[in-house]
Amino acid sequence: MSTTINISLPSPMKKWIDKQVASRGYETTDAFFMEMLRREKALAARERIDDILSDAIGSGQPTPMTPKDWDRIRTNGLKRSRERQRK
Repeated sequence: MSTTINISLPSPMKKWIDKQVASRGYETTDAFFMEMLRREKALAARERIDDILSDAIGSGQPTPMTPKDWDRIRTNGLKRSRERQRK
């Protein structure tokens, strides 16, 4: 289901967008904005992953994984999977 968002742009920004639509082969201005939003969403996801990895790197000295660690990870993963399936 699609919804509509109306925005006001300064004339130079509108001209730039029109130029991007024409020069990059977008069929419509909507297609240009959808691509721009998809890229922004992907960037936000990558930034979140970078933050998680950064936190992990800064969390202290690494330790070897034990069978108990793997069992805990597996148990938590299965629990999360079941919870998502219920939704």
